[in-house]
Amino acid sequence: MTLSYNSPLFFAIFLPAVALLYQLTPQKFRWIVLLTADYVFFFVWSKALLLYNVGSTFMTYLFARKLSSMKKAPEGMDRKAFKKKKHRILVLSVLLNLSILVVLKYTNFIGSSVMSLFGGSFTALTIAVPIGISYYTLQCISYLSDVANKKIEADTNFFRLALYTSFFPTILEGPITRFKEISADLFAGHSITAENLTIGYERILWGLFKKMVIADHLAPVVTSIFRDHSDNGGLCLMGAIFCTIQLYMDFAGTIDIAIGAGKIFDITIAENFRQPFFAKNAGDFWHRWHITLGTFFRDYIFYPVSLSKPVQSLTKHLTKKGHKKLARYLGPSIAMLCVWLANGFWHGPYWTYVFYGIYYFVFMIIEMLFEKPFEAWCAKHHLDVNGWGIRTFRFIKLFFIVIIGEMFFRASTMALGMKMFTNIFVNFNMKGCLSTLPYLGMDVWDYLTVSLAFIVVIIVSVLKEKKYPIRQKFEGMTTAARWGILYALIFAVILFGAYGPGYDAVAMMYAGF
Repeated sequence: MTLSYNSPLFFAIFLPAVALLYQLTPQKFRWIVLLTADYVFFFVWSKALLLYNVGSTFMTYLFARKLSSMKKAPEGMDRKAFKKKKHRILVLSVLLNLSILVVLKYTNFIGSSVMSLFGGSFTALTIAVPIGISYYTLQCISYLSDVANKKIEADTNFFRLALYTSFFPTILEGPITRFKEISADLFAGHSITAENLTIGYERILWGLFKKMVIADHLAPVVTSIFRDHSDNGGLCLMGAIFCTIQLYMDFAGTIDIAIGAGKIFDITIAENFRQPFFAKNAGDFWHRWHITLGTFFRDYIFYPVSLSKPVQSLTKHLTKKGHKKLARYLGPSIAMLCVWLANGFWHGPYWTYVFYGIYYFVFMIIEMLFEKPFEAWCAKHHLDVNGWGIRTFRFIKLFFIVIIGEMFFRASTMALGMKMFTNIFVNFNMKGCLSTLPYLGMDVWDYLTVSLAFIVVIIVSVLKEKKYPIRQKFEGMTTAARWGILYALIFAVILFGAYGPGYDAVAMMYAGF
């Protein structure tokens, strides 16, 4: 039995059952229905590993109550000493949360890396990892930090905090929510309305379309290319493109389902994507891709590192020595390096993920150093930086940055990633590529189906980027037109969704992070 977001058991049985029980329950107790649903959902996925989530939540609850009680220094204690004590408690609480994550997810990675460094061997341990640990750990950290910084008050009810750290629409793949942004909706017990139910299930349908018609169809092709066809540069390039599309459609589609599920209960879940492939550079791409992870790293790593005493002291020292330009860039660069190392490690215990983080760090440093000179060069040569020519150049540049990055991200080892990257340039055989593609798990009709579905998503993305009021226009249509579009999506998912052997309904890609 599986409660994968894209399984009928979830959206046709579990979700309606929870919604019905929620609506029949008195308003002040509805949040308890949601908490019960969370733990049922978690238990179906991870069984007794649910205790890890409960333990992390309870530890976070206790530390947050302690931090919240430390309003001001007690009489007789120095203010600075009091602040240091509070900071030490915060650091301890964060480290304890991280230690659970590190032990469960990274023990084998650390052991094998250390032993290989000394020429030894490491026997991998079998360690069970609960679902969503990378997500709820970050939420616990953000909660503790916000309590310590007096942005929120620690909740006095453990079970209310437990609802936040285990909310079933977001536990598998996010978004990474903030307590202050979602708590009011979680505990309000809003009644389910026909409008929210309709909007919620329409968003779920759109997510199923992305995931099942596009991402799941591409999955066996991508797997086959990365496993068996890394010698053909043409196939390596196609694999890089296909795995990028697969990852985006899988992740964005699952987030649509999560947001739609939340909307049914009138709970607003943060958007996690904003047309990332319309970005002008790598930095802008990451402002639009996995938005909640990016804002977490910005608020809880980038700013604290940038404003830390060592970095500030180094910046002042360089300024005094006359290295003003270096001083201006070094602090943000150090903070950015910490962010991208964290980003790589957060995705999982593999060197390919670490490389992925460093890869984007390098491009962002290059952009930071050359963006202003490039704009000055364009102005000198009377080129409009927002004109179609520059925009096209930036799109092509970003396209290759992203697909090469995703190729390394998808590769099982660094050696495979480097081999595929090299073969794109030294062993490019498009004829062999085109003759092989129909035998990798998709036939001509499958490619046509995916292409047409992808065009639909592109059209919608273009309209959203141009701020076209899609929702309002859709609601303004006649009933027949609206239902015509909805039935088209429903039949597309039913008729053209990926089912049967070779397609794993549980394999939501970001659920593994």
